[in-house]
Amino acid sequence: MAFTFGSNRKLYKSLGESGAEFLEYGLNAITRVLPHIETADWQISTYEPTRVTWASTDRRELNFVVGLKLDPSSDANYSVRGVVRRRGAAKSRTLDTREQDICKKVAEKLTQILGPQSANGSESLAAIRTAFDERIVAAHLKSHHKLEIDPGKLFSKLRTLAEQTYENKSLTFGCILDPEKEEAAQLDAMFPDDFLTRKKYRALSDGYRTAYVVSKYGTLIEFIALESNDVNRSEKVFFPEWCRDLALMSRGTRIGICLTKHGDLLVLDGGNLRFTYRFGQWQYWNHAHLINLLHDAARVQRVPKEIIPRVIRSVYRAALDVSFRRSGGLFVLLRNSQQIRQLVREGDSINDGKRLPLDRQFDKALPSAAIQNMPRSLVVELASLDGAIVLNNKGELLAYGTVLEPKRHGRIAQAEGSRTKAAIGASKYGMAVKISSDGDITVFVNGEKFIQV
Repeated sequence: MAFTFGSNRKLYKSLGESGAEFLEYGLNAITRVLPHIETADWQISTYEPTRVTWASTDRRELNFVVGLKLDPSSDANYSVRGVVRRRGAAKSRTLDTREQDICKKVAEKLTQILGPQSANGSESLAAIRTAFDERIVAAHLKSHHKLEIDPGKLFSKLRTLAEQTYENKSLTFGCILDPEKEEAAQLDAMFPDDFLTRKKYRALSDGYRTAYVVSKYGTLIEFIALESNDVNRSEKVFFPEWCRDLALMSRGTRIGICLTKHGDLLVLDGGNLRFTYRFGQWQYWNHAHLINLLHDAARVQRVPKEIIPRVIRSVYRAALDVSFRRSGGLFVLLRNSQQIRQLVREGDSINDGKRLPLDRQFDKALPSAAIQNMPRSLVVELASLDGAIVLNNKGELLAYGTVLEPKRHGRIAQAEGSRTKAAIGASKYGMAVKISSDGDITVFVNGEKFIQV
């Protein structure tokens, strides 16, 4: 539930129109940055100090309080209180400490920006608003990783870089911030300010094969080739395959940051994709929570316990790869493989007797029958074909590049695109994971949208 002032107009009048609009926007940053979260039970009351605390020891809810001392010499002091918890069907699941800290940063920034010492007028608040979510992400990363350099400055520089080209090609960039490197920065040689003003240094690092390593104070330490052969480690972490080396070198206390050719910003830590900036919006990625939701949605039966987690992780990784490649795709995990004939057109499934000889030959050329045993790069190529990838609940490939013709249909609006319509219909037979060409990942179950990131 988004925050609104409702019938309480005293705080609105005390803040003024621009301040009130900023407060609404700032409070709703929680659900923008944390798409797996919802807010509820908003109240405006007498002043209490700003705090974000666990509602109970099970960590399923946060009590969120923003204290606003608008005028210490009068009664114009208020609190805005609410509850933060998981969204929808996942309300019973726990929140993690990083999500709590992000909520704290939202509360603290609002108190600071709207407090009595603030001289922010309507123009100033409008300027702050455009970068508010970015300030939250930067503040979280700075405190979580004990950095002295402000990640927000780097984000701003990289967004500017995204608008530029080098030899008629979009610029890409990669760096690693290493808090364990404590070399102090030198005058006129600060990262990112001084280095990214020079064209040659902007073009040197691409974030795919090379990256800068920077100290916690903003000193350039190394210019490195990104190489990681830690295959086993990559099975336990989640990131788009193309930034694998940067992700695996962003472990421990290190943070990897890259700018993609599409203009996206990716932040990696702990070996995982952690934050993204796409289409003007920052987002935190809680992979463990998303995978747990997919596992629940799959409703798999009669499959050995050790198989289904690998299948779900493989589908999720494939969705990430397709999302950041921007090629679009659709994965369907059937509850009952016998229903394949009710979903795909004749001749499209791998074991169909009417399959063309050319298709049969290619079927045999695939390195594995199961998605969890197939190289990620090949899965992405198959997903990029027109049509869908259909799997049974053991992860075995039943069809690829197939046109879906479901006999059952969910509620489909006329305005929906063809891939969305196919996903809704397919979800009557299992779980459908649709990736749009813009990168959004949407999961459908039983004809309804289940989650979207």
